[in-house]
Amino acid sequence: MKWRHWSILIVLILLNYVIFSTAFTLLAEKQPPSLVGSVRTPKPTFTRIETGPIAWRVLPTCTPCPTRTPIPPTPTMGLTPTLESTVPVDLTPPYTLTVTVETPLPATTAVPTPGNSTIHTVQRGETLSEIARRYGVSVENLMAVNSLSDPNHLAAGQTLIIPVASTAMPTATFTATARPQPTRTSTPRPKPPKPTATPTPARSRFQFTGEVIWDPLVAPNCSGPGISKQSIIRDIHGNPINGARVEVNCYGNVWLSHPSGNPGEYEPGRYDFAFGQLAPQDWTCTARVFDVNGQPVASSEVVTIHFDTNDCRPGGIGHQVAIVNWTRHW
Repeated sequence: MKWRHWSILIVLILLNYVIFSTAFTLLAEKQPPSLVGSVRTPKPTFTRIETGPIAWRVLPTCTPCPTRTPIPPTPTMGLTPTLESTVPVDLTPPYTLTVTVETPLPATTAVPTPGNSTIHTVQRGETLSEIARRYGVSVENLMAVNSLSDPNHLAAGQTLIIPVASTAMPTATFTATARPQPTRTSTPRPKPPKPTATPTPARSRFQFTGEVIWDPLVAPNCSGPGISKQSIIRDIHGNPINGARVEVNCYGNVWLSHPSGNPGEYEPGRYDFAFGQLAPQDWTCTARVFDVNGQPVASSEVVTIHFDTNDCRPGGIGHQVAIVNWTRHW
């Protein structure tokens, strides 16, 4: 085969390759998406919210001061002064006072006769002062009668002449009894009448207290839940309060109303609130006064509002639109 024939064959093969590759590419582009495989978008899931009362935690008015733990007093170690008295005193009625007086005999140099003296034998450990006290004589008298030069030098078994205590004065005991004081009787004076105290009104523990009113004449009562424009915020004297906002909490969703008494929109002290729901809802929400003219309130009562879908038409037992009035006490 000649070279020309081989070149024609190679050209034909290349043309067939180009034609078949182009055909397969076009066929793949025209293939339906079901054969390729589509991505499915999952449907959204919804979680049902159970109705129930919402408990609101009222913020404290101020930070309480810490209480200091009392420290018990520690007893001081020291000397305790004592009062010693040689005179026994009885402090119980009838207050008897006993005084003992010992009068020593004057020293005498007279030597008694054997008829008016006593012989004493000194025992071990006795002293001359003890012997003199026992017989009611003076130490000087004993030393003079027995010719003793040292009163501290006595020997056991030594005999001493004890003169008869005729010249010694006996121990005298005086008992003084306190006289009872006369009892004074006084005529009782009439007590002056007690002054009549003006009752002071008890201060409410909340700065704002609320009241929920369901009026069957409020229409449309079968619309979405809300607070009627008839609601008012005032003080204890009935004066309307402007610039107050009410906070509403429904299952963790918190909203604020427009300020009360906004010129051109509300009458003095009036406000309302709409939840943005057109159909009746079975909800339980809470409400409280949030602030007044931008200043947070000290404390507010939290009222519960139950929106009932059970026959919410005017005159029915259900209700959707509430009147929530507030009173500021201080």
